[in-house]
Amino acid sequence: MDFEFVFDFIESSSRYLLAGLALLIIGSCVFSLVTRHFGSRVGSYLVETKTNKKIPLTRWENSIGRSPTCDVILTNATVSRFHAVISKRRTGWVVADTGSRTGVFVGGEKIGKPVKLNHGDKISFGTARYEFFDVDVDDLEREKERARMRQARAAARSPMRVPTRAGNDSVGFMPALIDEASEKAYVLGCDSCIVGRSPECDIKLRYPTVASKHTKIYKIGNSWFIEDLGSTTGTKLNARTVSAGRRRLKSGDIISLGGAIFVFNERYKIRRK
Repeated sequence: MDFEFVFDFIESSSRYLLAGLALLIIGSCVFSLVTRHFGSRVGSYLVETKTNKKIPLTRWENSIGRSPTCDVILTNATVSRFHAVISKRRTGWVVADTGSRTGVFVGGEKIGKPVKLNHGDKISFGTARYEFFDVDVDDLEREKERARMRQARAAARSPMRVPTRAGNDSVGFMPALIDEASEKAYVLGCDSCIVGRSPECDIKLRYPTVASKHTKIYKIGNSWFIEDLGSTTGTKLNARTVSAGRRRLKSGDIISLGGAIFVFNERYKIRRK
């Protein structure tokens, strides 16, 4: 028996076998990389600055560019066919430039190597601008916000004591703002109340982000309205900015004055004594 022939056959076969095994491993990795999703849960998402359109990132590796083969397809002319990749790592999310013509910018700085993304980071692919949202952080913040709202609404249902003339002990209802942080109730004792930090305001707040004369809450007929007075930090009603003009209020509405959160209660129970 020619042992030299057998060894030569085994050696040559092993080369092909190892090469085939390597291709199989690489192919399975690529297949897993391309097809593996987060399931029904979105991994994170980008929000377009101009339109507020949400773009979900549902893969562990998300290719971004103008090519129809990309996971995230952007039609902006300044975006390359294969512009960037946003990937999920053990330590968090990372963005990398894949040789684009116009570059990738994070927080206004052009990146030259993979950069870790944080919740709320501003990202630009060429002139296409987006904001990155980490769904885990976003969910946590939303849950905290919901918990604060529940506490504020619970406080709005609690009666408070308002001193009046001696011998008069009764229960009545008045409109009020409930501070979600301190659960303090600010009763609207006039049909047109100015809210702000100034001592001249009808409702005086101590928050530094609240303007001197921040907003006005007033009554027309049987309805209450809110109007921003040109504050720099803004007024929001149920997470929507109150711009020019007035917005109608109803019980349970969430009002943000420069980030300070209040709940409006049109029939806040008070106990006079």
